[in-house]
Amino acid sequence: MPTGLPNIGKPATNALQNIGVKSLEAVSKYERTVLLGIHGIGPKAIELLEEALKAHNLNFKNETNFEVPFELTGDLSCDNAPKRRTMLTFLIASATVDKKKLSNIVTNDFVWEVPGSFKLEGFDDFYKELEDHKINIASLEVKDNISHGKVGAIHGTQIAQDGSIVYFTDIFKFESHRKDAKVKSITSYIIMNEGES
Repeated sequence: MPTGLPNIGKPATNALQNIGVKSLEAVSKYERTVLLGIHGIGPKAIELLEEALKAHNLNFKNETNFEVPFELTGDLSCDNAPKRRTMLTFLIASATVDKKKLSNIVTNDFVWEVPGSFKLEGFDDFYKELEDHKINIASLEVKDNISHGKVGAIHGTQIAQDGSIVYFTDIFKFESHRKDAKVKSITSYIIMNEGES
């Protein structure tokens, strides 16, 4: 069910409705600068829209809700795809070892497997593995982020500050088809390149 627009004033609401935008999900398909260029939509309306978008884990097109200590590029637009947003959140929360964000999006019996290396069962073991192997990341590029039903995949390249490179693909399985379903398991395929010496 679409999320209604916040109270942004009659001129801004009319301006949005004139272009067919009647929900926050529809707002998220537009860049902030495009909306600001429409007569009737001013900075105050944009500020109120941004607050409402963040409250519903949405953002303007080509923007993210993530503040990260590294360069983040690539396929970051989640539009009206909650599972794509969840996978992106998982990727960034794993990279920053953010326990709170991770615990909100994975099941307690979460399973993480890297074929040929290890299989961890349970959130606590997964989080301990992240903590034990935390690295300082220079950049993270998301090449593709796709979802369908109860499954999804995300792949990209992570470059550490020491120059080492990790190419990764994560295959996600969600607990159900629901939009707010948590991640039940992930199978990760990883290629590591220690970088030039």
